[in-house]
This record gives sequence, structure tokens and C-alpha cells, in this order.
Amino acid sequence: MKINKCSKCGSFITTDSTICESCLSKQDYDMTLLKNYFDENSSFDSISAISATTGVAPSIIEKYINENNYSDTATSPTTFTSIQY
Repeated sequence: MKINKCSKCGSFITTDSTICESCLSKQDYDMTLLKNYFDENSSFDSISAISATTGVAPSIIEKYINENNYSDTATSPTTFTSIQY
């Protein structure tokens, strides 16, 4: 049996995954919150404002924005590249 350490919380897990079930569930929940937020809000002031509204950490929001091409001005109707923290 191989024991790994969760890369997010540090707890020990016995699967081949890099994160535990608890962190995976939280990650999925955060992504759902952000998807719903961006579906309902086409503009916003800052990553801090999104974090205060959703409860999601700013680093996760920034990662979500980059992964979903919200920072790409060529394809996005709203410019998100100058978002302040």
C-alpha cells in the first residue's frame, strides 16, 4: 500500500491521487461557485471583491480566470487584464 501526502492540506492518503477527497470536494465546490458568479456577473471591480462575495481565495480566483481565458482580451468582450487585488 502506497501512502501519499495531500498537496493541499498535507493529510495522508492511500490513493494515487495528489489531493485528498476533502480537498477535491472543496475545489469542485469553489469552481462551481466561480462558474455561477461569472455566469451572473459580466463585470466586477477586483479579485478581492469576487473573493469577498464568493468566499473563494484570491489565488484560486486568479487561477480560474487564467484557465478560462477571462484574461484574454482578444476573445473576451470585457477586459479583465487590469484587475486589481
